Amino acid sequence: MKETRSRKGNLTLISVVGGGIAGWIVNFGLSILSNSDITHLYGISIFLGVIVGLLWDISDKLNRE
Repeated sequence: MKETRSRKGNLTLISVVGGGIAGWIVNFGLSILSNSDITHLYGISIFLGVIVGLLWDISDKLNRE
């Protein structure tokens, strides 16, 4: 049972980090496509990506139960 708890914690961490990376990639892609400097929005996009990762993890846990 201890392994299951640590595995769920690791999946939450992976969701948060993955969401942050996805937010950064989306912002980077948009800056290339729009030919404008939107690097000041990196923090916001990473934060929103982390929120999406947490929501993804919460919905996954709710659907399992």
